[in-house]
Amino acid sequence: MLSITINTQTPPIKLNLTYQQLIEKYGNVEIPVNLEQLEESDYQISVGGVSRMLVQFTNYFNLLPTWVSLGPGYPETAIYKNIKIRYVDLDPENLKKFTRFKEGFYNQIHKVSEYNFNAQDYLSYTIYNWKSAEALIKEFENTDVYFINDFQQLQVGGIIGPSAPAIFWYHIPLVPENINQQLRTFLRKSFDGFDEVILSTKRDLEGYIRLGAGVTAKQVYPFIDHNSLKEPRESDIGRVLDKLNLKQDEKKILVVGRMDPIKSQDLAISAIKNVEAKLILVGDGSFTGSTLARGKSSGWREYLNRKAKEEGVENKVIFAGYLNEKELFAIYKASDVVVLPSKLEGFGLTVCEGWRYRKPVVVSTGAGVSELILDGVNGYKFDAGDVLSLSDAIKKALSAKKEIGELGFETMLQWCSLKASSERLMEIIEDAYKIYQKAPKP
Repeated sequence: MLSITINTQTPPIKLNLTYQQLIEKYGNVEIPVNLEQLEESDYQISVGGVSRMLVQFTNYFNLLPTWVSLGPGYPETAIYKNIKIRYVDLDPENLKKFTRFKEGFYNQIHKVSEYNFNAQDYLSYTIYNWKSAEALIKEFENTDVYFINDFQQLQVGGIIGPSAPAIFWYHIPLVPENINQQLRTFLRKSFDGFDEVILSTKRDLEGYIRLGAGVTAKQVYPFIDHNSLKEPRESDIGRVLDKLNLKQDEKKILVVGRMDPIKSQDLAISAIKNVEAKLILVGDGSFTGSTLARGKSSGWREYLNRKAKEEGVENKVIFAGYLNEKELFAIYKASDVVVLPSKLEGFGLTVCEGWRYRKPVVVSTGAGVSELILDGVNGYKFDAGDVLSLSDAIKKALSAKKEIGELGFETMLQWCSLKASSERLMEIIEDAYKIYQKAPKP
């Protein structure tokens, strides 16, 4: 089996204490830190997103990966079960500027706001990528393939060079027409630093081709391990409903996603005005947003609170915030419909999670996962950004036959399950390694 070193911005294990605080609490703390020897309150396992997905991928193939991720103030290295983690430190000023650059880029990609290029912010982004590449190169002797993930790491491929094949998985939308020429050039040059590029949807593969990047690209749908999403006990369902002050017989519409304008929870709030149901919003902030305490998620939540009052639906909207895994499984099971309202979304794994619980789903046409939906067959689509279209789709989903959820479950198994996507992903990784081995050496 190949030795794979993975690079993501968000680590598979986040720490709640800095290295200095760990030393103050435990005294002498050896490097690498064995996280399982710490109190459980000192760390948390990433419960969603790219990091969780890739942990499931490595477990599926019984890999022993090394992981490189952002960890401001964290120890340089740590071990958790079969994973070795190298944390990349950034001082507060560079962290702030890095975050400003990548959020500006992210917002432009998602058509939220125009990004005006800032050289100082870009320099901090480059410093983070340089430090990530440096940590990856330290693992060169133990690496057959570097597996780099998402837009926060775009420069890494060009920095590590031909030390080992570098595969890049780009997880957010790629619609070149949505971004300015400066960022299009930046994207194209960055992609060309890798040996192979993976896009998450057919829409984005087509966008990649229009962008004009020269590196071979393939498409793989993101995935979930549906077996890890457990069937909750009735007592667990009862507890989460009590926590959220919900009744068993109320119709429940579920939206799962971090508090961010890109997730378009405001559309769901406007739409629920026309629907006899309660709207449950699950999620809090992003990793870098919470690290910096920049208030982005709390600001968006305050706006959503005002929006609910303006629409006269404050009694129909439940802000659940962060839910642990057991609570999340329970609220999926208890809900009647799962909605993905984002105007533009790379994919939308919450839809696959809804399908795992055989729930009818309502998905924006701007979400990548909408490619997998046949309207009225395995789910419902609505016109991105259209409140009336969304409320009509929710009403249809509330009256949907059981077969809609069953066909959604089958769609998940075929296209976005751990087995289906991981095997395709490993084929790409192995092929890239074989081609690299055959390439002439300098």
